[in-house]
Amino acid sequence: MAGPIRILGVGSAGAPDARPAEAEARAGRLRAVLTGLSADGVPARLIHGIEELAILAAHEALRRAGVPMPYRGDDLGVLLGVEEGIDGIKARYYRAILADGPLGASPLTFPLTTPNTIAARISILFDLRGETLTLGGGNVAGAQALGLALRALRDGQTAMALAGGATCVEEEFLEAASLVGSSEPGSPGGGACLFLLGRSGPVGAAAGGQVLGYGEGFGPDGVHAAVRACLEDAAVSPSAIGAARTAAVSDWPSAARAIRAVGIHADIARSPSSGLCSASFPLAVAEAVGQAARGPRVPVLVVGSDCLAGAAAAVVQGAS
Repeated sequence: MAGPIRILGVGSAGAPDARPAEAEARAGRLRAVLTGLSADGVPARLIHGIEELAILAAHEALRRAGVPMPYRGDDLGVLLGVEEGIDGIKARYYRAILADGPLGASPLTFPLTTPNTIAARISILFDLRGETLTLGGGNVAGAQALGLALRALRDGQTAMALAGGATCVEEEFLEAASLVGSSEPGSPGGGACLFLLGRSGPVGAAAGGQVLGYGEGFGPDGVHAAVRACLEDAAVSPSAIGAARTAAVSDWPSAARAIRAVGIHADIARSPSSGLCSASFPLAVAEAVGQAARGPRVPVLVVGSDCLAGAAAAVVQGAS
């Protein structure tokens, strides 16, 4: 075990198609955030809902940790899992080109056809000068971002990391995916969840919990392998797990059996955020940390997988 990593702040944002009152309140928060980050008082222009969700989640995580904004430091990086939202933008962009030729290629939308645009937007707006990395692993992309952040922090490559996932699934993505036969069941929606992680944080920052371990697996036994690797990394026995939560698993009964096969007998529950693709795993981790903070201080396991046989697991613990 290389040691736990502190959760200094957590930020999340819900779907852009929420009820009118919620959407209006979120739009007001976003205007305030963008105005506050602007040097001349003119808010930055955003094009897509996935940008809004990611920026709101980043702002909340940094604010809760007491990080000044803009930060202007090179010891804080961004690791973001993002997949389906970008794929939906690409589908819409290229559909417009096929319909209208070069005139259908919007110069405003074009930057958003590249996956790293969202992480770069966060880095620029908040002036986070550490390394920026984007992952595109489907439903486990947000989990992989957390895993890489954990490794970077343990290896001393960075002091803090803003890590998690964001997505904004649209009809264009679901339609395009179904045409190639690789679509998982889903419906339009969006969400984002980002964690500010670090061995230590700003003066006065209180830890919101800890990430004790992380593991990945691939293939028919991917969930089983991920859970075993995660428990080994955290140096936690299966009997010590107080609860388990699944996020975006493509086959819930099989995932539950794989978790049981490791020797975990705690209750297993599906995360209500399981349909939010790249953001589902980070959101489930946030739920698990909140659950752990309200009950006995015991480790909680979070497991996610996708239709491509990838799996990830994390063990977290609430603050004492």
